[in-house]
Amino acid sequence: MEETGKKPRKESFREKTSHTLALPGEAVAGMPRLELTGDRELYLEHYKDILSYSKEEICVDGGRWMLRLTGRDLEIKAMREGELRLFGWVHSLELL
Repeated sequence: MEETGKKPRKESFREKTSHTLALPGEAVAGMPRLELTGDRELYLEHYKDILSYSKEEICVDGGRWMLRLTGRDLEIKAMREGELRLFGWVHSLELL
């Protein structure tokens, strides 16, 4: 096997914390956590703001990402800091 001379990548503080505390990486890194139940319920963690909201489309700002949810009869059922629960008929999800 040929050596490339590259040093192994050092783990970031967040990665070390995640491993040490046995936490999922997305929880420590603030990455989005999306849970879709069928085509009717969506749970989202680690978002910043709601950019637009209608019965057909909801756009959510996550800082380094944006989520566009399209569907029918969409509505926000619960909203807390960093957590969002949506209901309706989900047709598509785009992470931008």
